[in-house]
Amino acid sequence: MENLVVSLGGGVALIAVLFFLIYRFTSLRGYQTAAVVFVITMVVFIPYSILNWASADVFAIHLALYVIVPYGLGIITTQQESEGGKGARRGRLHWAPMIILAFFGVVATVNALMLSFATHGMPSHLVGVLLPEPQSQATEVTSGFPGTVARISERKEALATGSSYIDVMRRQQGLGWEVRQGWLSRPEAGETAVFQVRVSDGDGRPITNAAIEGQFMRVSDFNLDQSFAMQPVGGGLYQVEVKLPAPGRWDLLFRVRNGEDTFEQQASTRVRAGRS
Repeated sequence: MENLVVSLGGGVALIAVLFFLIYRFTSLRGYQTAAVVFVITMVVFIPYSILNWASADVFAIHLALYVIVPYGLGIITTQQESEGGKGARRGRLHWAPMIILAFFGVVATVNALMLSFATHGMPSHLVGVLLPEPQSQATEVTSGFPGTVARISERKEALATGSSYIDVMRRQQGLGWEVRQGWLSRPEAGETAVFQVRVSDGDGRPITNAAIEGQFMRVSDFNLDQSFAMQPVGGGLYQVEVKLPAPGRWDLLFRVRNGEDTFEQQASTRVRAGRS
């Protein structure tokens, strides 16, 4: 169910077609047809969802639409039968039910598009048309939901309960350390680059025996996150070789530990596309 436009919009259309075929070529009444279509849909949909599980929210929105469509069509046809008699059910549907059916189709399609854009981002050929030009020299624009927020669980806990995280940040400010980070050369996707950090204390003296660990976090895909541990090279300078697999923006979070003191730093960087 990766393509939500097909699975939601197409699924609703198939259910509607199945309903009208059964209703047209059998002697079943509207509510009976709705029950048959519902059973057929669930027999197909539930095993398929289990075997190709995406997530609970994706399952829920599909289930809701797949239940509503036969139920709504059953109400419409049953109302027609009660108003026009048994003979009315073999004729064409009135324009009003068709509008309702079209409305459900539009709702399903719009929801599918919104979910698809939020999950996978806008198609590249639409980004330049519907979105403004990027202010930086980025070669790749991502419009999907980032999904990566550094230390969000600790921040929520700190705001709610005043946890030790606030105390840690206060102690960090009191250290007076100066921590600078950067690349020896501009990083390219799929190519190894050297990332370095320079640490000095409040008096400007280099801190030479610290332990530095961190993570480069992909804004649009946490599966690409890269963890690292740095090695000292002298004079308060630490380096590590990093190979980031995708161009665009990356968030950075690393911690410098020296004895009982800890300094945390966050930043972001951009990686250009590899040379073809």
